[in-house]
Amino acid sequence: MARRISYLPLSERPIPDMPAWIDEIGFLQQAGTKSFRTENTYRSALRLFADWLQTRKEEGYSLEEEWPLSPNQLTTAVVLKFRQWLLANRSRSTATTYISAIIGYLHYLDGLDRLPANIQLGKLQRQLSRVQVERNPAESVIDLEQARQQIPKIIAYYDNLPLPPQNDAFNRRLSLLRNRALVHTLYSTAARISEVLALNRSNVNNGLAEYTTITGKGDKSRTIHLRDYARKAIQAYLAERTDNNPALFIAHSRNARNARLSITSAHNIIKHAVKALNLHPSLSAHDFRHFRATQLLREGMPLEVVQEYLGHTDISTTRNIYAPLLGVRIVTEWLDQLDVPPSQATSQT
Repeated sequence: MARRISYLPLSERPIPDMPAWIDEIGFLQQAGTKSFRTENTYRSALRLFADWLQTRKEEGYSLEEEWPLSPNQLTTAVVLKFRQWLLANRSRSTATTYISAIIGYLHYLDGLDRLPANIQLGKLQRQLSRVQVERNPAESVIDLEQARQQIPKIIAYYDNLPLPPQNDAFNRRLSLLRNRALVHTLYSTAARISEVLALNRSNVNNGLAEYTTITGKGDKSRTIHLRDYARKAIQAYLAERTDNNPALFIAHSRNARNARLSITSAHNIIKHAVKALNLHPSLSAHDFRHFRATQLLREGMPLEVVQEYLGHTDISTTRNIYAPLLGVRIVTEWLDQLDVPPSQATSQT
């Protein structure tokens, strides 16, 4: 019996026998730990995205290119454009699922330090949140900023959990100490989750270093700062580690064999606290970075210093992300000084 040939929906080409994207197999294997159905759905999403890009010749992709495609040409704008196409041509639930697959793939690339240079995950997460009503970018930033004010509660959540006994057979004590060190490090450094998880013990001098140099986005070196609260949390965690793994953050489940902590597991640590505290469901590890930037800007840190702190190559990136929030703060401060209530305004006329 001849094998049935399946075709791509837009170009009507036979579906190639290989993945649509470089590094897709590793991402789908990770997604498949949830279910085979999720893996197949995500594969379909990535195929449609590739077919859409090539058929429409977006960002230089063309039908002449063979799969797997390189993601390096992808931009934030083209992902948003694809989302609009999905909403116009597929059901909202399909659009939501397919975009989740693409964002998951981009997060996977970020974990491998292969995120395309023109992709801004923070912006995508804000724009692609599962909100039914469309908002303009400034409104999204401001609305999410209200939710991000709860970030310190995530740290307090893990700090206040009682430590299990040292002889705990499931390593729950080590896991909690690690979780405390992780959230304190995210807060202190405002680094991307992939950058934090790539740290080794030697990078932080076993919790004694006040700062360390990392290789961040775009293979650029920058310095991240470990404040005293982060150093103490790291020291407490490492003091009870008996393994020889050089990684700073590792998995402690029985089957993990002390492997370096994955991005998925790190996100789950944050999501667990978010759910337990009934916080805004959109909060993630990346929001630590945004919270710290806006917090420091409000306290008067110059924009160019925040740029250095975050590791942005161009100060316009810092300005474009946080200008709406600074505008709200400035207007509020002036209103607090000069605003006249209606009752007083009437008496002044």
